[in-house]
Amino acid sequence: SKAGAGKGSGPGSWYGRMGNADSKLNFRKAVIQLTTKTQPVEATDDAFWDQFWADTATSVQDVFALVPAAEIRAVREESPSNLATLCYKAVEKLVQGAE
Repeated sequence: SKAGAGKGSGPGSWYGRMGNADSKLNFRKAVIQLTTKTQPVEATDDAFWDQFWADTATSVQDVFALVPAAEIRAVREESPSNLATLCYKAVEKLVQGAE
């Protein structure tokens, strides 16, 4: 049997779908914070950056739907240091995944 089977937390369960909706909302909020924070977000602020990788159920399609191109441009214009840190953190996660 699979670990966690029968606990109602799988991706097809009601609980799993609700959690996924919550995580997408949190992902959206984190993206918005990148443009609205008055101070750059430190690379060491793991609580903030972990919001982007917290849910493994987020698909590539979700990322494109939740982060419109206009929003990336806004981050680039309003807070380039946050965009740079986001790129750094994404590469950091890729390296961790490859190890």
